Amino acid sequence: MAEAKEHKSKKILSGIGLYYLVLVVVTGGALLWGLVKTQWIDGDMWRQKAQIREKNYQYQPAHRGNIYSTDGKILATTVPVCDLYLDLGRWMERDKAGNLVHDSLGHVAIGMLLNDTSYRNHIDDVCRLLHEAIPSRPAAEFKARIEAERNKENPKRCFLVQRNVPYSYWMQINRTPGWRRAVVKYVDGQSVIHEVRAHTYGNLAENTIGFRNSRESETYTGLEGFYNEQLRGQDGLFLCRRLTKGVWLPINEGGHIDDDNDSIQLDSTVVRPVIHGSHIVSTIDTRFQDIAENALRKALNQYGGESGCAILMEMSTGYVLACSNLSLDTAAHAYRELPNRNIACSDQYEPGSTFKTVILTAMMSDPTLQIDTAMRLRVGYKRFPGKDGDIQDDHTVNGRDTLSLTDVIAQSSNVGMCELGWMYFRNRRDTLRTLVENIFPYQTLHLDVRAGEYASRINNINASNRDFLNFCYGYSTSVSAMQLLTFYNALGAGGRMVKPLFCRAIVENGRETPIEPVVLDEQICSPQVASVMRDLLIGVVEKGTGNNIRNNTYGIAGKTGTAVNNYRNMRRYNASFAGFFPSENPKYSCLVVVKDIPAYGRQAAVVFKSISDCVMAVDKELGNIKMGEGSWRYADGRWVLQDSGVRSTPYVAKSRQDDLRSAYEQLRLPYLSQDSSSRWVVYDNRPDSNRAAGRYERYIQPESNAVPDCTGMTIKDALQLLYGMGYHVRFSGYGRVRSQSPRPRTATKPGATVVLELRN
Repeated sequence: MAEAKEHKSKKILSGIGLYYLVLVVVTGGALLWGLVKTQWIDGDMWRQKAQIREKNYQYQPAHRGNIYSTDGKILATTVPVCDLYLDLGRWMERDKAGNLVHDSLGHVAIGMLLNDTSYRNHIDDVCRLLHEAIPSRPAAEFKARIEAERNKENPKRCFLVQRNVPYSYWMQINRTPGWRRAVVKYVDGQSVIHEVRAHTYGNLAENTIGFRNSRESETYTGLEGFYNEQLRGQDGLFLCRRLTKGVWLPINEGGHIDDDNDSIQLDSTVVRPVIHGSHIVSTIDTRFQDIAENALRKALNQYGGESGCAILMEMSTGYVLACSNLSLDTAAHAYRELPNRNIACSDQYEPGSTFKTVILTAMMSDPTLQIDTAMRLRVGYKRFPGKDGDIQDDHTVNGRDTLSLTDVIAQSSNVGMCELGWMYFRNRRDTLRTLVENIFPYQTLHLDVRAGEYASRINNINASNRDFLNFCYGYSTSVSAMQLLTFYNALGAGGRMVKPLFCRAIVENGRETPIEPVVLDEQICSPQVASVMRDLLIGVVEKGTGNNIRNNTYGIAGKTGTAVNNYRNMRRYNASFAGFFPSENPKYSCLVVVKDIPAYGRQAAVVFKSISDCVMAVDKELGNIKMGEGSWRYADGRWVLQDSGVRSTPYVAKSRQDDLRSAYEQLRLPYLSQDSSSRWVVYDNRPDSNRAAGRYERYIQPESNAVPDCTGMTIKDALQLLYGMGYHVRFSGYGRVRSQSPRPRTATKPGATVVLELRN
């Protein structure tokens, strides 16, 4: 019995041993087979997968180049920004066992990353920071959006507050007590920090610099779009080894650099090196751009226009020094540069009277005609043959019914231009059209900015007499502001037409490659015709429709233009002024268009003069022009500057003598003074036999109870003088003191208020 049991036990143990032996053999065999299969049969596949996981090609983005202004300022660069997301979610707290946690009152405890105390104490600070970062959106708007989301039953765990918040402001929000945990750092596995193009001067010249077309797109407008290849450079491609999750280190396994194609050869695979983008130097001068934008915005605000543009161009090179494109932003109730609204380059409009210069230049270029500027032409009103043949000027000229051609242009007579066109071209309309197309750049200029240019057009002027007559005074055609300025620039240059350029140079690896001027036409008209036209345009400013910008400092040659903006409202116009300066020796051309305003071209001329005054003050090369010692006189069929023979230096009417002496020393100009000990001096501009220029003399102040004469002073000097004598001061305007109340040397009580009016 015992032996049987023992035998049975041994048999069981033998079976178990055999089972384990088979198990070990089978398992070992499987492992061995797996090892053989992995190492030799599928070895290449697994090695490839391992290499892909631990060693792979990775892109390294290139840095996009900067855009500089011609005066050395950075207009556009790449900066880090962040999308601000907040985790506003709430949940019921549970303990380790999964049971709900209750507070001391028995309520279920609610958990959140941004607790109520931190939220209430700092929500205003956070919204203030957001408003500083995004000035177009008020702090109250941010607060309302955050509170609305937070008060929902199930607020979002990833609530988008604002995109493209500057990195510095995003970090300040992170440092706000209690807010760090609520600021989301990654969305869908991607960091909220990324790089964007930033315009250093905000909205200044943004259409010229360029906008990114969309968040997902790598295409741009403006200079960014045209020079995209140069600016973006070349992304690098490197063979890298994984160090940790998301961290890769470039490796070099016996590679070499191929000098022929500037690439790296690794294992017979071409790996691109990083080539950072080149910088470009634009033609924009921030000083002139700022002046142009502010002057244009002032006119738009004053007259309630829809949009406008102001362009300043260097005549010999075609470099565009300022190009402002302002449109009404209905959301912000302000005028600013809106994306894809490059008014100067893209918008087309009927130019009106500024096109009369083109028409007359074309007529005078006809070799079969001899047009005399002294010829008399009908003005005021005339009935021409055909339907709608009545032409009437907007204003009468001293009741006269005829004017010379010089005065027709100066007074911008529509009837006079129609009379001239009817006289010479009523039966040769196609000839006139061809002459105009030969001198005017109707085709696209192929500008070096992405702006959506369009070819201009001329209506069918053979369709009716009215179409032909309209064409003679600036209608029945559509042009862009840049095309019109290109013509005026050529006229001021004696007939040499150059292409407008927005880029001055490309800087690559520290080497600057200049963009050379491009000549479109060496001679659109003869120098004689260009000279006659310049004289006519001088007359417009000296005694014609542009006489509101006449000055004795330097000459301006230009033409006013007024055209109906919308034929459903005949009282709102596109006001424009195009011309060049200084007319004595033209160096710059400029065009201003203010659209949809109840005003004429004279108002656009004011913007023109604001720009030209700034240029004349800044350009040292123009300092040799005689200033203030002559007057314009019409003689021998042209306007000439009658010089008195006296040459002066700049002067200040009244000022502190120590300030004046310091300014003259810095300008390296002679300083003449009658009394070097006097604190205040006044300029006497009467020369005598001993001196060719005026000098400063002692300023005699009135009695203590009389108001001093502040006319001609800067506001700084006037305030210093009046405050020093115990007066209170109020002033308005800008420039120098032109009038004051009470009048100079009027007896007043101590502490009285003096009101000053300032004008340029």
